[in-house]
Amino acid sequence: MRVLAPAPDAAIDPVTGLPRFGSYRGGLPRVDLAPVTGGALRQITRRKRWLYVMIASDDLLVALAVVRLGYAANAFAYAFDRRTLRMRATRSAIGPMFACEVGDTGGEGCHARFRFGRTKVAIERPRGSMYYTIDASFRGFELHARADSRDAPPALTAIAPIPGGRVNTTEKRALLDASGEITLDGARSSLDGALAGTDYTHGLLARRTAWRWAYLLGRATTGERVGLNLVQGFVGEPECAVWIDGEVHPVAEGRFAFDRKRPLDEWRITTADGGVDLRFLPGGMHAERTNLGVVHTDFVQPAGIYSGKIRFDGGRELVVDRVLGVAEDQDVIW
Repeated sequence: MRVLAPAPDAAIDPVTGLPRFGSYRGGLPRVDLAPVTGGALRQITRRKRWLYVMIASDDLLVALAVVRLGYAANAFAYAFDRRTLRMRATRSAIGPMFACEVGDTGGEGCHARFRFGRTKVAIERPRGSMYYTIDASFRGFELHARADSRDAPPALTAIAPIPGGRVNTTEKRALLDASGEITLDGARSSLDGALAGTDYTHGLLARRTAWRWAYLLGRATTGERVGLNLVQGFVGEPECAVWIDGEVHPVAEGRFAFDRKRPLDEWRITTADGGVDLRFLPGGMHAERTNLGVVHTDFVQPAGIYSGKIRFDGGRELVVDRVLGVAEDQDVIW
């Protein structure tokens, strides 16, 4: 069983100049990849950063992301309704690199901003604060929310080598208390009492990068608050974990069975050791498929509901039923 070490004080060892590869309990320190970047061209073409936020209320799942690729920027948002199992809105914007800024940490001092045309997104957590403020404005989509990390379990941090690239750092958080509201085409919905989670990622990635990802937030049938982050490929097992109430527990690498041609059909998502066994029923999907020659993106992120079992700590087991979450299949040349 993988053991989570305490988070290091730096992602790159100041003495050896090498990444501190591992899987950690606690937030990612400020990320400075300059010692391993290898020149300005590599920084532009290989350095990728993003901040993703998910909010799950009783009936709504809201997702928001700001992505900086080095030479371009992207922001997207969507809202999914559990009652109807349909998307209520999905929005996306692409802009030049100067339209976007993603900072060097996912905890205190975190910031991610995108502003281009009529699209405005800001996700911020000032130094000394326990709160993330989340504001987004797209056509017909207004989100104003806050996520409180005071009573949340520890973050999971992973620092991992990337074949064909150099290193990736990521911090995953779950079970933050959320509040606020979302307005979709003039209709307001409250997000008070919701749960939130974040994904901050910053790395020097390979020219071609692919992964499958699952993330959920909700409650077990016995009442415990549950968050789950699984990935297959990319960073792999070091970033796979389950959050139960006030603690984070490592789990094995994810395994994904689904039809790539029909991503809205049911998925089965398990772990390599069988400890997690979930069915994922998508109801709607955010997709980005572009082919610009040197850059090619094939990215789908269905939203839906999870049901099944989660086993952790060598035998403890919880059951989830119709818990909100997302799955993702990404294969990108960038």
